[in-house]
Amino acid sequence: MNKSNKEHRLREVNCPTGFNWSNLKAELKAVWQANIKDWKIEFAYPVSFIRQLISPLVFLLPFLIYGLALVGGEYSENLAQLVGNGDVVAFIFTGYMLMGFIGTAVWAMGFSIRRERWFGTLEAIYVTPTSRLGQVLGMALHSTVHQIVGTLIQLIVVYLTFGLALKIEGVLPALGIFALMMLALYGFGIVISAVGLILKEGWVVSDSLYSIMMILSPVAYPLIVLPTVAQQASALFPTAPALVGIRSFLIENYRAEAFGNVFLHLLILGAAWILFGILVFKLTDKYVRKRGMLTKF
Repeated sequence: MNKSNKEHRLREVNCPTGFNWSNLKAELKAVWQANIKDWKIEFAYPVSFIRQLISPLVFLLPFLIYGLALVGGEYSENLAQLVGNGDVVAFIFTGYMLMGFIGTAVWAMGFSIRRERWFGTLEAIYVTPTSRLGQVLGMALHSTVHQIVGTLIQLIVVYLTFGLALKIEGVLPALGIFALMMLALYGFGIVISAVGLILKEGWVVSDSLYSIMMILSPVAYPLIVLPTVAQQASALFPTAPALVGIRSFLIENYRAEAFGNVFLHLLILGAAWILFGILVFKLTDKYVRKRGMLTKF
């Protein structure tokens, strides 16, 4: 009996618990490994990888060409009256540059755990001594880097083809706004991933929320053209204030339509969405495991 207990103890794995440095390092390592795993899967299918890499450019070009054809050139007097600058190319590019990151939150993060079910690895992940959030955040890291590479391809092609007039001195504050926006989007993505744990057809909710965010985000039109109620509702999501702030720093004479101090606004949104997302995910994860719903997942 004693020998059996000794052999059992030898097989035990000491896992750090609680909020401490050792546990944090373990969770960060899990996030990094989840990111590496997703890259390995993508590199295993090079044609699909290249398609996803150029897809941001493919989505941008039709809207850009349509805008130029509709306006009759690269400058719009009406746009200049609304926001202070009529550069159609710069306006549309800065909008669709961030569109892909909405997809990062809604689709990549939202379906990170469901993808494991499709691959047949969900059970293995759920018995590992790490937080399930590590898988979601690992996908977030992978998808963010992937989208950044696609955005750089967008930038190069648009600059060489149409010309792109952006203020270089506004790049650093624009990156700061982008980082705060991504923090809030990560929280939003965690909420979507929690919904995906319960709903087998969670894509219906994701598609609806994605459409709502696209409408409320001034991607291809100024925010002030929306009804007052929609403008007020856009303040609840990070993309609208982020786009207004980024454009005010990158586009010459751009008049910010709303939101006041964009940095403070996004900082509050980021903290709120992260805390809300983690709370919802933890409660949902506990509920799903207690009810044995993973067998129906």
